[in-house]
Parts: sequence; C-alpha cells; structure tokens
Amino acid sequence: MSVILDHEAAIGAPEPDAPPADASGRAPIAWAEVARWAAVGLLVLVAFIAVDVHLRGADDPLSLIQPGKKGPSTELFEQDFPDADQPNDKGLDGQQYYAIARDPLHLDETAQHLDHPRYRFQRPLLPVTAWALHPTGGGTPLVLSLVFVSFVGIAVLAMASGGLSMALRGPPWVAAIVPLLPGAYWSLRVTVSDGLAVGLALAAILLSARDRRAWAIAVGVLAVLAKEPAILILLGWSISRRNRRDALLTVIPGAVVVGWMAWLNSQLPPDLPRSKDIGPPFEGFAKAWTEIWSHGDDRLAMICIVTGLGLAVAALALRGLRHPLGWPIVVQLGFLVVMGMNPLGTDFGGTRMALPIAVLSILALATPAGADALPRPRDRSPDGRAPDRVLAAPDAAPA
Repeated sequence: MSVILDHEAAIGAPEPDAPPADASGRAPIAWAEVARWAAVGLLVLVAFIAVDVHLRGADDPLSLIQPGKKGPSTELFEQDFPDADQPNDKGLDGQQYYAIARDPLHLDETAQHLDHPRYRFQRPLLPVTAWALHPTGGGTPLVLSLVFVSFVGIAVLAMASGGLSMALRGPPWVAAIVPLLPGAYWSLRVTVSDGLAVGLALAAILLSARDRRAWAIAVGVLAVLAKEPAILILLGWSISRRNRRDALLTVIPGAVVVGWMAWLNSQLPPDLPRSKDIGPPFEGFAKAWTEIWSHGDDRLAMICIVTGLGLAVAALALRGLRHPLGWPIVVQLGFLVVMGMNPLGTDFGGTRMALPIAVLSILALATPAGADALPRPRDRSPDGRAPDRVLAAPDAAPA
C-alpha cells in the first residue's frame, strides 16, 4: 500500500507548521514510522488474544471461531473436529465464515450450514480469501487461514489509520491506538470481518486523498464485499469531497455489492425472518438499556457505544464539517442511532458497531489541521474544463 500511496514519504512525522512536501500541498507519510507504531498496537492485541485463548479457550484453535452445539454449522465441526467439545450454545458468527470458507463454490450445499444464507454470503471476502489460502477442505488449517486473514485486516486498519492521520497532518501513533479498540479486539478474537472492512474502507479513503482513485475504487469494492455497511464510510467521504470522481468511490462499490446481492437472491431461497438490525431512531438504545444493560449485562458494549457517540460529538464540535472526516462521522452517527438492539446490545455486537465511528472520530481529533491538509477538489475550472482538483499552486505538477 505504501508503494501505491506515496513514493516519496519522508521519515518521521511532520511538524504541525512544516512546509508541504510537494507542490500540491500534500503532507508526507512516513510509512516506516507508521509501521513501527502499528506493530506496537498489533503485538499488544495479539498478546491479549493469546492470553484469553489460553485462559478461556484452553488453547483450542476452535475458540477463535466460536462454534456451538446449537449453532447452524455444528455438523461441520462434528465432522471436521470429532474430538472437540463444542459449547452448548448457538456460537458466534465465526463458525459461519468457516462454513463458507470450507466450500464457497457450492452455494446450495454450504447454505445448509448457515442460519441466513443470503445474508451470510453477502460478505464473502474473508471466507473466500481464507479458502484461497487453504482450498482443500476444513480442519485446523482452515481455521488458521481465517484467523490470518482477519489479522491482516486489522493490520490494514492500523496502517491505513496511521497513514490517513499523517496525510491529514496528524501523528503516526494513531496506528497503535486503533488496533487496541474493543471492536478490533472482538473482530480478531472471534474471527469476523469488521476490522477487515473498516481497514479497507480507510485504505480506500487514503488512496483517494493521495489521488490514486482507480486503486481507491478497487479497494472500496473489497471493503463492501468484506461487510456491506462499509459503504457508509465511503459515502461520507464522497459527501465531504463533493466532486464527481470521488462520488465514484461510493457509486461503483455500491453497484458491485447491489449486483452481488441480486445474484445471491437469484441463486438462494429467501432467508427465514431474523431480528431487525435497523429500526426507529434510538429504539435500539432504549431496548438495549431496558433489556440488557440495566441488568448489568454486556456493559462493555454500552461503554463502547457511549464512548463512540461522545468521541463523535467532540470531533464534530472541535473540527466541524470542514474537516475531511466530518461527514463520514455524521453518516456513522446517523447509522448508529437507527441500529436495533441486537447489534447494539451485546459485547459481541456493540463493540464492533462502535468501531467505525470511534476510528473516524479519533482520527479527526488527532488531526486539527486536517481541514487544510487536502486540496479542495472541484469539477469545473473557470474556463469550463474539468480538472479533478484545485492544486495549491496552479502551475505545479501533481505528486
């Protein structure tokens, strides 16, 4: 990613009042510094997970995908892990990523091991990539492939966060903070695609900010195929930039995911009814409080949601909508307030739902000069031509 984004990155973070690194006014990205900070965060994250798997998972790799005897994929685990003692519950979503990764090419057969096949197949990137690494069936190697892809997603999230911070004239140490957020922890601990999706969406934004728009669109497509709500991060960026080329960062990935969902609908029968993820504004908050949080359960989810909201309000109050991440934060706020109790209320769900808004808000707060860090694009120049951006120096060549 560093080769694509910035061939001329300087070593060391720029001073707040440092001169621009090139004639277009873009700040340099010190990728070596970002990588060092990201490595710190990732090492701490892996240590936390290793301790938890040892203490609560008995060092069993299956603890990383959380199957359950009452879950939809239990028969596969009985077949692939005959000696494993599955918990007597429904398990978590990692088991269904495993089921897809085991055989992603035969939808009808794999659908028998999923609770809502259309919905689960909407997010193919994690399981299909794991299958590409281990295409010869299930077992522990496939579990480890899934975990590896999920870890790479968190690494992308860390690097993209640090790189975007520096592109907005902020510090590289954001790369160490983001992997330690509870949503990133849960994404890797139970092997789901949230960290991968948010990381790819931020990478797409960074590529767009560095004028690598074709790459940005390609990475944006991967983000929505990891998890379709990633389109909201791209939408906020397109609103912020207000030009046609950046609008394509939402339009093309959106068209791809809609086409993918339409194809799935033509191949699979309708899903059974499931709990609603979206509802009237603040209904999910009210139900989460009355039915879960007020009883002392899943308080980590409550802390993450409330903290995410607080960070967003602080970021908007201090940085405003002129900041390039202002509108992405507003879009995430709107999404958060209409979420239902199911994604908000539990530690497994609430921590991950708060991840995008927390990351965006931390980035905005860490980049007070962000509003002036990027050239403002426009679609038409005064002479009627259609440049993609307005450079700081009109006669300068782009980086």
